Amino acid sequence: MKTKNGFLVFFLMGVPFAVSAQPAELYAPQSVPPPMPPAGRIEQVTTVNGAVTEWTYNDDFEYDGLYLNTGSATLFVKFPPHLGQQVRALGKNLSVSGVLRYNPEGVQELKMVSMSGNGQTVYDQPPIPGAAPIQEQYVNGEGKVSQMQINKRGDVVGYILENGVILRIPPHIARQFPQIVQTGSVIGYTGFEKVLKTGHVRAYNYKIIRCQTISINGTQYLVR
Repeated sequence: MKTKNGFLVFFLMGVPFAVSAQPAELYAPQSVPPPMPPAGRIEQVTTVNGAVTEWTYNDDFEYDGLYLNTGSATLFVKFPPHLGQQVRALGKNLSVSGVLRYNPEGVQELKMVSMSGNGQTVYDQPPIPGAAPIQEQYVNGEGKVSQMQINKRGDVVGYILENGVILRIPPHIARQFPQIVQTGSVIGYTGFEKVLKTGHVRAYNYKIIRCQTISINGTQYLVR
C-alpha cells in the first residue's frame, strides 16, 4: 500500500489505492521507541495547526488518520474510524489537540483529543450506540484474484477479486495458502458482508466479506 515507508501500492480496475505515505520530514522515531505510558499516568496535550496533505485509512479502507503539514514538520494524526465522516467535514486547515505516542511500528503519531476546522470542533468520544446492531448478510460467490491485500506488517489479510470484492481472512490462515491462492486463481467463498457503521467513511466502495469458507480447485477450506 505505502511506498515511502515500505507499504505496497495496489491497482484495482485501473484505480490505485494506498495507505498514506510517510513524508521524509515526519517526526523521526527513536531506534527503540519509549514504552506506552503506564495506565493512570498523565499525558501532556499538544496543539498543532496546519494543512492536511494526505488522508490514510485502515485495512478496510475506512479513514482513520491524516498527515498535517504544520509548516515546520509533517505530523501523522490518528483518529477513530467512527469519526471519519465528521473529521472529513472539517476541511483542509485544521487545529488538532492530542497526545504524542509511538505506534507499534515505532512511528510517532498524534492521537487526537479534539480537532477543529470550518468553524466546527470534533471531540474523541465513543460511537453513539444504535438502537440495535445491524445484522451482517450471509453471502456466497466466486471471482478471480486480482491482488493480495497486504497490511503494513507484510501479512496477507485478504484477496482482492476482479469484481471489487475483498475476501477478508486471518493472516495465520493466509500463510498456509501461498502456493494454493495466487493472482489469477478462481476462488469461491461464503461469509458475511461487512456493514459500514455510522460515521465511518470508506475511501473506495469495495464489498468486504468476512470469509467463513473459501473453495479452490473443488476443495473447500474453513477459514474463519
